[in-house]
Amino acid sequence: MNLAERLEIIIPTYNRKEYLRSTLAALTAEASPVKNCSITVLDNASTDGTSELLAKFARQFPNIKPLRNTRNIGGNANIARCFELAAKEYFWVLADDDEYDWNGWAEVEQAMQDKQALIIVNHEILPQNAQPIPANLMRLLTFVPSAIHRADTITPEALINIYYNIPTWFPQLAAVAEVFNKNLPYRMVSQNIVLCGKNTNHQGLEYHRRTEELDDPFRLAYFEVNYLKALGVLKDKKMRAAACEQFLGRKKSFFLAVQEAFKQNMIEYDHYLGNYTAPLAVLSNWQRVRFVLAILCNYLLFFLLYPKYARKRKRFLKRLQDFQNGEKV
Repeated sequence: MNLAERLEIIIPTYNRKEYLRSTLAALTAEASPVKNCSITVLDNASTDGTSELLAKFARQFPNIKPLRNTRNIGGNANIARCFELAAKEYFWVLADDDEYDWNGWAEVEQAMQDKQALIIVNHEILPQNAQPIPANLMRLLTFVPSAIHRADTITPEALINIYYNIPTWFPQLAAVAEVFNKNLPYRMVSQNIVLCGKNTNHQGLEYHRRTEELDDPFRLAYFEVNYLKALGVLKDKKMRAAACEQFLGRKKSFFLAVQEAFKQNMIEYDHYLGNYTAPLAVLSNWQRVRFVLAILCNYLLFFLLYPKYARKRKRFLKRLQDFQNGEKV
């Protein structure tokens, strides 16, 4: 197979020069099977010298193409642009900070030969013994690099849904849903090709993803809420309900999962009502009943244990203030 003719790599990045340097070095290393593939880097108007780094790599490797946005359009919008720009038969949207194990790459090339619409190359967060069915895979595929896409699956309708899902943080799930909605063939390889990076940028509280300039429905949403909203791209109600059951990716009941996740709304998001109402649109009727009961149970505990919640809220606000002031949290 002439891999360079069939596969391209697109990397969104912003102000992460040293991570990007390591990633590009890994992709262009002699042992890398993708070293000759087109590598487009979408620089989201970085200010840390990323442009100079990319220019240096582009001089050394003609297959590396830097593209710089004229302004910072946000990380999730930059991810969405990757799906718009894809031109070859297959494309792989990579993060700028992950690691790679090429030992199982032959399976990927075989999947391309077999015309798979989606090739899943990471299953680190798939629950043990879980079947690779859409309900289980949606949570896994929130990790953007975990899938290689066949470009013809990005239809105009899929692209609209990709852009629609930018505020939910998960535009890529619209591309995944296009495969599942149309029952197109997909395959999960037996070994992880891309590995979640071991850098420290993921540590800390989730509020680092809050964007203060956005309106409340987007500014005050968090992972679980946004993920449930993003599942609206699944058309099959049974498939969507099954994905909602697994939304935390953990072995616990839906009721307990909702309880655990939505305590965060009380402590970190000041009981924002939209975080309760938005998920209801994607849940089944039975899930809505359990969802509401879980929230009511949370509020009963909240009133019974108010001093404990008040202390947690106070600590959170202090940490948030430190974060906004640029201090280490």
